[in-house]
Formats: sequence, C-alpha cells, structure tokens
Amino acid sequence: MQSTFEKDSRTRQASGPTPTFLIKVVYSENFSVQGYIQWVEHGKTVPFRSYMELLHLIQEGLYISRKEMARFRSWELDKGEEEDTNSRVL
Repeated sequence: MQSTFEKDSRTRQASGPTPTFLIKVVYSENFSVQGYIQWVEHGKTVPFRSYMELLHLIQEGLYISRKEMARFRSWELDKGEEEDTNSRVL
C-alpha cells in the first residue's frame, strides 16, 4: 500500500521551470489582505483583494505554466482513486 505522501509526490512532479510570483501586500487589517501579485516570467501584474483570491491566482498560474502536467487535488476523485480511498477507510 502506498502512503499518501508517496502518491502525492508522484502526481506533483512536472518538468519545466517553476513559475515565480512576487507578492506585494499594500493593506492588511483584521485578517484581510490586499495587494498585487506579479508573475515574473510573463510580466503580468494583477491586484488581489483577499487571501482566497491570491491563492486562486497562484493556483491558476501553476496550472497554466505546467500545462496540466501537475494534478491538483480536487473534490472529484477518479474511479481508481475512489476505490483506493474506500479500501483504506475500511
């Protein structure tokens, strides 16, 4: 049986350069944050209004840069993963 760590590290491996993001926080108060994120390789800068939006922009950048080579976890499991998960739970 594979451990979760081994399985995750195998699905995250992807060739090519890792994208670089520069984050500038302009405003932060009461667990809220606003600022700018720059994708260095593409020369794009986008403002963000929350932590959730910042994380979404980073995830989208990773997805675009790796051309679907890296699989992110999602709530939709493949049939094989679902069966493997059910066998570990029992």
